[in-house]
Amino acid sequence: MVYVVIAVFVVVMAVALVVLLGMAIGAFTAMFGGMREAFRRRRSADASHDVAVAPVPGSSDVPAPDLLGGLVDAMRLAQGRRWAACQAIQERLDADTAPTDESTAAREFVRLATDLWLGERGDHPLDPADVDRLRNDQVGQIAWTAGVVADRVSGHPAWELDFFDRHSVRVDLVGEVTSITTAAAGLRDQLAILGDAPKGDLGADADVVATFAEKSTLLSGRLDGLVRRLEAFADYERIVHRIQLRQDKQAWLDRVSEINEFEHVVSAEWDRAEGDRVRDLADESDVLASIYLDEIAPLAKSLESN
Repeated sequence: MVYVVIAVFVVVMAVALVVLLGMAIGAFTAMFGGMREAFRRRRSADASHDVAVAPVPGSSDVPAPDLLGGLVDAMRLAQGRRWAACQAIQERLDADTAPTDESTAAREFVRLATDLWLGERGDHPLDPADVDRLRNDQVGQIAWTAGVVADRVSGHPAWELDFFDRHSVRVDLVGEVTSITTAAAGLRDQLAILGDAPKGDLGADADVVATFAEKSTLLSGRLDGLVRRLEAFADYERIVHRIQLRQDKQAWLDRVSEINEFEHVVSAEWDRAEGDRVRDLADESDVLASIYLDEIAPLAKSLESN
């Protein structure tokens, strides 16, 4: 009888396992079937999106005047972004505490950038007019901002710390300003060769417009990369500025640490005790004065009369 019960139990368990296994297989089949269908729909959607992509600028499907107008607008927006990036760096530098020495001699890197931009080197004095022309030029502002950043870095007393050399994190300011300014001057010359957007028959020629678009995009991308390098240089100045703040804080703490708190606490307690003693003497003097004036003085006067 026991064997029969065991046999029945084993059969029931086997049937249950078969049923559960069938249900699991069905669930997995449905799940993978749904995933396969979703993947097929997504691939179909991607294919339709690729078909609907607009033609590449410069292709023969885009009319030359339309391509040229869109290119001019794109270049104008890119130049506006670069100008805004340089302005943001300059505003941040103006907001920070500037080094104490703001003389012309302290602007050695602005002078370096100006000389490189103009192709001049020498001991001639820095001409403010040349600096203004550099600063207001669409490309020259990148070089001018690099000179300002380098002057700000070198103007921090913390720049003289051996920390930068010990950890090999000192940037060659002359090399950085020279590299950025030289690249900016080269791009300025390349933009001058490219000139303005072609007009007339050239502006209607698809090959001319496509070449102009290619060269303009190339030079604009180079300028964008130069601005990103300038922003990295400005971030380095920000770190030097923070080091300067830490050094100033430590110097202040070291200076005020010479004030002995314990001595001043003892002196303050002594001053309080002396104040109480003087106040008691004043009260005692007032009492004695009252006794003398009100009683002793009249009595002495009476005795003298007698």
